[in-house]
Parts: sequence; structure tokens; C-alpha cells
Amino acid sequence: MSMEEQSNFLTELMSQGISDIVHPLFNKAYARTTREKLRTVIKHLKDQGFVHITTITAVDYPDNYEMVYHLRKMGLILNLKVAVPKDDPKVPSITDIIEGANLFEREANDLMGIFPEGHPNPVRLILDYDWPDGLYPLRKEETLESIREKADAAMEENQ
Repeated sequence: MSMEEQSNFLTELMSQGISDIVHPLFNKAYARTTREKLRTVIKHLKDQGFVHITTITAVDYPDNYEMVYHLRKMGLILNLKVAVPKDDPKVPSITDIIEGANLFEREANDLMGIFPEGHPNPVRLILDYDWPDGLYPLRKEETLESIREKADAAMEENQ
């Protein structure tokens, strides 16, 4: 697929709920969708050949969190961004659409506290089972010292 064909393909995605498309390099694109449209967009992308998800990452911005779904289709990498409000840190799970999302959604839940609604098994993946609820080590409001203090306090409380 040429750069022009990629650009045309990406432009056509705007009718499916994708916006703010940036296509800076051959085989690399960035776009946005909403939480409400995420599952519909992912289904459409899968139907278009985006069957491989390389990872899901999460970013902590001052006003909101952002989930980034890194999808691939025959060399074309699409980084699909979804804004997540800090006062309602949830996204719909896509594991029933792309099974490879399973562990990545659990990781985002563990480390950033962004819950994947509808996930078949949203148990901890990285953090220990006795890790304090509500303490998410990758959120910017936490420092190494505050994480250590809160984790130590919770461990003492559980003994």
C-alpha cells in the first residue's frame, strides 16, 4: 500500500468514528476516537485487517488519561488514542474483538487504574494481590516515596 493509498484508507475511516488523523510517515498513523465509539471502531478496523494489537499503553495528562491502542495491518501501524476522564477511568474492553488485548487491558488497570469494563477476567497481572486498592504506580500524582509509604502502610494494616 503506497503512502497515498494509506492516506485515502485513513481518510475513509473518519466515517467510522475516527478523527484527528495524523499520517506523518509511511506505515505510521495516529488517530482518535471516543470511549463510546471504541468498540465499533475496533470491530471495523479488525474487519479491515487490523487483527494484531502490539500493545495498549496509557498516558497520564493533567486533564485526563489516554489509552493508546497500537494496531498493525501488514506493516501499517495505527496508534488509536482514546481520552479517559480522570473522574471516570473506564474504557470498554475489546478482548472479545481482539483477544490479544487481554493482558494489555489488565496491565493498564493495574498500573494506571483504567478499568476495562466487560473484561472477562480483570484480575491483577503485574502487581501483587495484596497491593493496596486505589494505588496506581504510574499515575503522576504518585511519587516513589508516596507509593512506598502507602504500600508499607497497607502491608502493616494487613498483618
